[in-house]
Amino acid sequence: MKIKNILDELRFSDENAQMICVAPSAELRSRIYVVGQLLENIPGVVLGDREPHLREKTVGTFREELKTFGAQFEENDFLMESTHEINEETYEVRYYKLTHIKHEGGEVVLHSEVGELQELREIYQEPECE
Repeated sequence: MKIKNILDELRFSDENAQMICVAPSAELRSRIYVVGQLLENIPGVVLGDREPHLREKTVGTFREELKTFGAQFEENDFLMESTHEINEETYEVRYYKLTHIKHEGGEVVLHSEVGELQELREIYQEPECE
């Protein structure tokens, strides 16, 4: 989905409804940690339960954050970024394309039904601490 389509979908949603993200292929269900540029000119959300005051994203706040993206983001798909720990030393950053939005149980749910975008996967090594 593009930002314009997301804003259209959320136009009549309750401003105070909580947001959640789902990627069934990865058995992923998470709150939004932050909205921003994930890769060069690619908008999206970073998933996670890090900061309580940040992860309680409402539709109103989310819409306002989407409106801050410039024209260079308009044609790119909106992604969800999730970090997966492989072991104590290695983790992966995985990306999922937002495909549609549903209203479920008073929450607005961002869905990714196409699976991980494996070509974007990033693998990192934790730095060694002495």
